[in-house]
Amino acid sequence: MDNVRIVNEITDAFAENRLDDRILDRYFAPDFEHVANGRRTDLRGYSDHLARYMRDYERFRISDREEPIAAGDKVVTSYTLEGRKRDGGTEEMAVMAIWRLEDGKVKSLHEVDGPVER
Repeated sequence: MDNVRIVNEITDAFAENRLDDRILDRYFAPDFEHVANGRRTDLRGYSDHLARYMRDYERFRISDREEPIAAGDKVVTSYTLEGRKRDGGTEEMAVMAIWRLEDGKVKSLHEVDGPVER
């Protein structure tokens, strides 16, 4: 499976609120590194980060998804993430991410996000 397809499958699983340990085990390297808005963590920290999203949000929708850019072992993605909170509120976040993969596993994910201002 090519890197873009792997990144799209992971992103879609997140948007469908079904990113769980099976997805993490299948697609993420044990020595995975996550950097979000300058904060660095490992696979466990990333799993905890995702668990908070899954608890706080009822569902997600990805819009304004740009075509991913593949360059060597990296895939760059950009999209708007719309989240419906369990308390009924909604949020929109602009996301840009650089994924690095090796042998079909995500080795690192560097991402920045911020609220969409309309």
